[in-house]
Amino acid sequence: MYLSAAKNCCLKLNQLLIYRNLLDNNLIKKVKDLVLNLNNQPTKLTKLQTDYYQLYHELIKTGEKNELQGNLWQQYLLKAITTDKNTFSLTSERLGKDLGTSLYQAAVHDLKILKKFYKLNLAEIENKLNIQPIEFIHNFNPSTANNSLFTDNLTNLNKAFSQTESPKKLTDLLIDYYYSTGTGKLNRYAAFQWNNQQQQPIGIKNPDSVTFKELIGYQSQQQRLIENTEAFLNNNQANNVLLFGASGTGKSSSIKALINRYANEGLRLIEITKNQLTELPKILHFLKQRGLYFIIFMDDLSFEDFETEYKYLKAIMEGGIERKPDNTLFYATSNRRNLIKEKWNDRSQQSSEVHPKDTKQEKLSLVERFGITITYEAPDQRDYLKIVKKLAEKNNINLSQEELEKKAKRWAIRHNGRSGRTAQQFITHLLGKE
Repeated sequence: MYLSAAKNCCLKLNQLLIYRNLLDNNLIKKVKDLVLNLNNQPTKLTKLQTDYYQLYHELIKTGEKNELQGNLWQQYLLKAITTDKNTFSLTSERLGKDLGTSLYQAAVHDLKILKKFYKLNLAEIENKLNIQPIEFIHNFNPSTANNSLFTDNLTNLNKAFSQTESPKKLTDLLIDYYYSTGTGKLNRYAAFQWNNQQQQPIGIKNPDSVTFKELIGYQSQQQRLIENTEAFLNNNQANNVLLFGASGTGKSSSIKALINRYANEGLRLIEITKNQLTELPKILHFLKQRGLYFIIFMDDLSFEDFETEYKYLKAIMEGGIERKPDNTLFYATSNRRNLIKEKWNDRSQQSSEVHPKDTKQEKLSLVERFGITITYEAPDQRDYLKIVKKLAEKNNINLSQEELEKKAKRWAIRHNGRSGRTAQQFITHLLGKE
């Protein structure tokens, strides 16, 4: 009875309308072929047994790589479904429940088939092949679990998926999933770097996990950044942001902390260098076709007076032919107030230019395209020591306050001056001596 139902389930996969990419998935093909080659009373089991162990070998390898937890087969199939870029998943990512009724019905058709495939009991195949049960496959625990964004969302979806039989409810679950977390690589990573050759963002596997709770000081600056970002996520008017200030004051960390706070609300970070500004039209073309919310992040942005790449950024920010999509903002950090290097000649009345004020205005114009400029000033000695004290408490540094402050002052003099980064480096130095 089981074998007949299992074979029928696998044959039904050929009727998929939306998720036909799954038919080319290597592991799904292995499961399908294994089931279809089973006999009610098999006489030659050796090859099928080998195929079964090979299937488990690849499931284990994939489970470790992707940090899958629980029933390994069901988690793998859900991963394949949620990362498959197709008309339904991409439209759901952009429109949510506003997608068309015909596309919705096509998805319902596929989910009816896929739910039965999801429920396929591999333990029954073990019985047919006279294989000793492999219990841990049904409650798999990977060695690492660093990508909590992906694993937590997938685990929650798997729980809801396993408890739901209605194809319409399953379809609604997936629409909500795609709309809130995206499809393809966008639901696996929160931070990306743009790749010129591949013409797409590449996920960062181990991004900085810094949170606002770990950042000491600069609360008012962080609050302005948070308020602007929350307005963006709520589809209200929001500005491009420039974080300007001394090195080591936490400008970049503040932006990275945004991603760690709001990734589950659909925020994604795409980092580019100033040498990639010429790629902006291609980047924006990619982003405007997707759902979610994107911050294009430019760290330590500045230009020499002979560099002209900034004009690509300026043209897009001021609303040229290639306008910025509504789901995209620019956040940048810089140690230089005006981004483009100024020379004394720019201010001189003896300038060789006919209209020297125009040159000066041109160099200031990029900064003006950022609606919000947030200043991170270097801490004075009192604030520097306050940062050191909090970091010492957090790391259980066993020094008297007098000795701690004395060493911290000496460290700042010898190493890059007072800043949050200097304070952290000082604490790291103390921990290394313990």
